[in-house]
Amino acid sequence: MFGGHLGTGILMTGNLPTAQTPSTPSPPPVPPSPGAGAGFRHVWPSHLGRLVLTLLAAAVVVLEYGFFSPPAPVWVMHMIQCLALMGYALELQRRHRRGNDPFATPRGRWIEIGLFALALFGLVMSLAVSAKPYWHLIEAVAIWFFLMEAWRLNVALSRALARPGLLLPLSFALLILIGTPLLMAPRATPHVFDPILNVYVPAGEPITFGEALFTATSAVCVTGLIVRDTAHDFTPFGQAVIGSLIQLGGLGIIIFGSMLVTLLGQSLSLKENVSLRDMLNDQPMHKLRGFVRFIVLTTLGIELIGAAIMYPLWDDPVGGVLTTGERVGMSLFHAVSAFCNAGFDITGHSLVGYRHAMLTHAVIIPLIVVGGLGFPALENLFSVARARITVRLRYRPIRPGIPVDLTAGRLSLHTKIVLAATASLYLWGVVTIGAGQLMPYLHESMQQGMTAHADRPDPLTVSTFGGLLADASFMSITSRTAGFNAMPMDELQPAGRFAVMTLMMVGGSPGSTAGGFKTTVIALLALSVVATIRQRPRAEAFGRTIADSLVRKAATIGLCYLLLVTTSTMLLCLSEPFTFQSLAFEAVSASTTTGLSLGITADLTGFGRAVIIATMFLGRVGPLALLGAMTFARATDRPYRYPHESVALG
Repeated sequence: MFGGHLGTGILMTGNLPTAQTPSTPSPPPVPPSPGAGAGFRHVWPSHLGRLVLTLLAAAVVVLEYGFFSPPAPVWVMHMIQCLALMGYALELQRRHRRGNDPFATPRGRWIEIGLFALALFGLVMSLAVSAKPYWHLIEAVAIWFFLMEAWRLNVALSRALARPGLLLPLSFALLILIGTPLLMAPRATPHVFDPILNVYVPAGEPITFGEALFTATSAVCVTGLIVRDTAHDFTPFGQAVIGSLIQLGGLGIIIFGSMLVTLLGQSLSLKENVSLRDMLNDQPMHKLRGFVRFIVLTTLGIELIGAAIMYPLWDDPVGGVLTTGERVGMSLFHAVSAFCNAGFDITGHSLVGYRHAMLTHAVIIPLIVVGGLGFPALENLFSVARARITVRLRYRPIRPGIPVDLTAGRLSLHTKIVLAATASLYLWGVVTIGAGQLMPYLHESMQQGMTAHADRPDPLTVSTFGGLLADASFMSITSRTAGFNAMPMDELQPAGRFAVMTLMMVGGSPGSTAGGFKTTVIALLALSVVATIRQRPRAEAFGRTIADSLVRKAATIGLCYLLLVTTSTMLLCLSEPFTFQSLAFEAVSASTTTGLSLGITADLTGFGRAVIIATMFLGRVGPLALLGAMTFARATDRPYRYPHESVALG
């Protein structure tokens, strides 16, 4: 009797209940579990008190160095700082005596004792010799304790949240809210002393809240779009704030916090491990601790090496001599900006002044590429190199009872796809951008008069051709979310601009500091197309089969990025008086956190800037939050399935 309804109904996989089935009484309700967050409710009052004390001690540093005229005498603020640290030490001691501090570990306690001893040493030496450098020890300790308490609050929230995927966007939003007032501090922007008013006044237009929010969002989201010139409209203090926001936003606050936790000997909760695993390309949980250590140490090491190589390569744009401090500052800032694929610069003209210099092509490009490969691929390459070197140097026989990592000496499928996609995109960019730049010469030689540079007298020589290839090579690398430009953007031909937009959409690789919808996403979609054309049931690459769930996730991420770009472009077209090409370019750059622009960012209206701010934020945390939502979404295992039906596709 049910046969006639199977074609239009549902297919049942379980037994149908009959009318004679007696109804069983429902079991008594089970009281809800207190949950992970309940264990922290008794810690909140004390924890918030400690956070307030460390915030007060750290705020003294901002008030002293961020203002020309501090709100109180320096000795009063130093006394407040010491009292706040003393209160924090007493609160820690009280918590340790009660034994109910979930963050307390033996190693962490010894580190806390050492830090307090260091602060006491700085206090004694400052009082004895009245030397300012010794007081910096107290300031460093205060900032360290504030970071630790902020991370502990982050941990408490992560264990209380039902969806840990929200932790990432919340942490980025908090960092933006902290960076905005720091950029509005008087010492963050140029000021001059007014002898009549006897106060420091802004040298130009004072920075507004909207401009500070835009700059902080661009730095945290490692985008590089600016409404204020970083080189001239910010002081070294403001540039240091921007550089710190780039570093924290590039690697992620969760990774830095996890490193601080491991230094103190504390362990991460299951939710934090799952969040880290999703951020870091599904790394095994038992390897997360070592992988986080690898990320932080590799980042700092590569950035320091890059800064050291940059140091002698800087030139003063006005022909003067740069001081040691200026060289160190420029080297560190651009090393961080290049590795984090941020695109911020403090030269005032990006890298146009170093268009064909060694600094651009031998230092900046490797930093961008390494930062865009992703830490999972870097860790795999490092383990392969270490395994092969170990085999060459000495033979290690397999001992019974000692686990052996059989995958240490080979490249993973992820690494192979990343390397292949990176090389393919680089060649695509060089060919298309280079061809676009050569078209004016070709049109001119054919006497068609279709060149944008008809007034340029230089013919196409070997040297000119080499310069065009160098420009195409750099633009192909930097377009994948780095944001530097070594050539004026108005010299880029329409074909080159289109190629740049496609490269910006793809971006870097998973687990990297770059944005975009990632190289593996475009690779999986391309492999799926190839498998469909070849009538294969599954996508395949390098002798491995790729799960359909990964292909669906890749399609979801790509579609969400297209939706973000479309929405942002439409809103900009409704509010801004610029050409469609410029607005679309700006929307793609913001959504993929690239930072390249055709020169309209500073001229956007307030609504247009708000659209770009939202686009940068969603472009940075949106895909990760989306992956987290898909991961933590509760799978519904239905006892039935719907019947299949065909749909016409073309």
